[in-house]
Order: sequence, then C-alpha cells, then structure tokens
Amino acid sequence: MLRVLVLLCGYGLALAAAASEQESVRIALTREASAAPLFVAVSSGYFKAEALDPRVTFLNAGPSVYAAVASGNADIGLVSLSAPFYSYAAGHGLKIIASRSSDQTGFPIHVLLVSRKAQTAGFSGVRGLAHARIGITDTDSETYYALFNIASRFGLDPGSIKIVSLKSPAGELRALSHDEIAAAVLPFATALQSANKGGRLLPLSDFAEWQQGVVFATAKNIAANRNLIERFVHAYQRGAADYQLNFLHYDDGGDFIPGPNYDRYLDAISREVGISPAMLAITKTYCDRRANLDQADIKKQVQFWQDQGRLDKNIAAADLLDLSFIGEEAIAP
Repeated sequence: MLRVLVLLCGYGLALAAAASEQESVRIALTREASAAPLFVAVSSGYFKAEALDPRVTFLNAGPSVYAAVASGNADIGLVSLSAPFYSYAAGHGLKIIASRSSDQTGFPIHVLLVSRKAQTAGFSGVRGLAHARIGITDTDSETYYALFNIASRFGLDPGSIKIVSLKSPAGELRALSHDEIAAAVLPFATALQSANKGGRLLPLSDFAEWQQGVVFATAKNIAANRNLIERFVHAYQRGAADYQLNFLHYDDGGDFIPGPNYDRYLDAISREVGISPAMLAITKTYCDRRANLDQADIKKQVQFWQDQGRLDKNIAAADLLDLSFIGEEAIAP
C-alpha cells in the first residue's frame, strides 16, 4: 500500500509539474465561424503540444479586440479587416502575422441578397449594382471595400452605387423587406436564413476575392515574447492545415470529401460560435493551409481607404505586416 501511495503521489506531482509548464497565451476575438482554424487547433491539442495554454476571450466587436491586444490584455487578436483596423494598427504598433479568413469563390463569407422586386426589375448580377440602393452595415467595413473592388473589376462607376448604411444585418433585412433598398450585403448564414422569402443570393467572392480577416499582435509583444508568438503560430498553422484537410476538399466532380475528423471538428466549432452544425457545414469559410496572407489585396485595401480619405496616406501596407512567423516572403512594393 505504501508503494502504491508513493506512486500515486509521484504521478500527481508529475501532472502538476506538466500543467505548470504550460505557458498562457491570451487570444481575443469576436465569436465568428471564420476563426475555425483556431478552434481546430485548440480542440486537437496543438497548443498543448507547444506547451501553451490557450485562453480564449470573446469580445463584442472588432475595436474591443484591437484595444485588448494594444493594451497588453491579450497577446493575439483575430479580426476582420476594415478602415478602423488599419488606422488603429498604424497608430498602436499592431502587426498582421497570419491569415484568419479569406472570402474565396466556393467559400463565401458575405453575399448580396437581392430583393424579389429588384430581380423583377432586372437586377440579376453584379452589373445591377449601378444606380441601385445597396444596404451594408457601415461604410468603414470590409464589405464596403468588397463592393467597390467588384465595381472596379467590372468597369462600373463606383459613384453610381447608392450605399445605405443600416448599422446591423437586422436593419438591412428590415429595409429589404420594405423595398427601401434593392439588395443587402449580409453574412452568408444570415442571408441563407432569409433567402426563402424569394431573394436571390450573389456571393461576393464569385466576383472578387479578398483577404477578409487576420491574426495580429503588437510589435512590442513580438519583440519581448517572440518564442511565445512563434509557438502560437506553429499550433495555429497546424490547425489551419487540419481545417483544410477536413473541410475544404472536393473531388473532380465537385463533391465534398469530409476529412477523418470532420464531425468532431464541426461540433467543436459549432459550440464555440453558436451556429448549428448543419448551417456551419453549408457556410464554412476559407483559410490558407499555412495561414498565408494575400499581401497584394492588403496593399490594395490600404490604398482604397487612403483614396477614400479614411486612412493616412503615409501608412504603408508593408509596415503593418510581420511575415516572419508564417515563413512567407514579402511581395515587391
């Protein structure tokens, strides 16, 4: 009995020692399915393999995430790109270190929901944007950039698009139901739930793809805790690779091929973001398997916001990036 007690005590001490060796990494983000690679990495134990204890905090909006990281209350942030983010990043020494999500063909994050009345009037594709009233949540958002990126690609006059800022998806849907707008830019899941009323869905990524969300840290924290950030990114990249293997593979006929851990990961992501597994399966988002960034598009976004007068013209996209963690080379300026 004495030997058994000694062994049990030794085992308990070993577990306590192992737990104490786990270094906390504090991660701030909003509750969105586009952070799926992170949830895969957490549920698979990839952070524990890096001797990290991931402390995930969900905040109510992007600016709260920026502030948490800039103030040192979080080590890592995951957020959507927007004019406010770029401005805050430049002013507070934030560095984009990896991709969170991209709006890619086949994996839309935002779609245009066109009203039945507008369809009857001939709004059947992106050329219908010209002279139409289009609802979005706000004019500093990534969807505002996406609309004008599409307009530029298809030779439309951006000034002809009549943007209506409606603050929330609920406000957009109300305006759409009252025919106050011809179409609304909405999250894919939200639009799907409303499309049964006769609206037509046009995924924005069918017409222009863009870097939608990123992972970031402060330059100060990178300098002071580089090893911590390196281990975070290594675990995160493993999560991104596993996410792609299980969620983003299709055969030559276009049929989805679920990976070996598809059901387990689907349930884990669903619990974190509060979306049913069935809806999540339809609306899964895209992330590069190494979490690489679309640098060219980030540069294009920065230029767009500068041209709109919403970002200081002295800000250079390259200065907001630290590509050393994902092993990606900077593109030519």
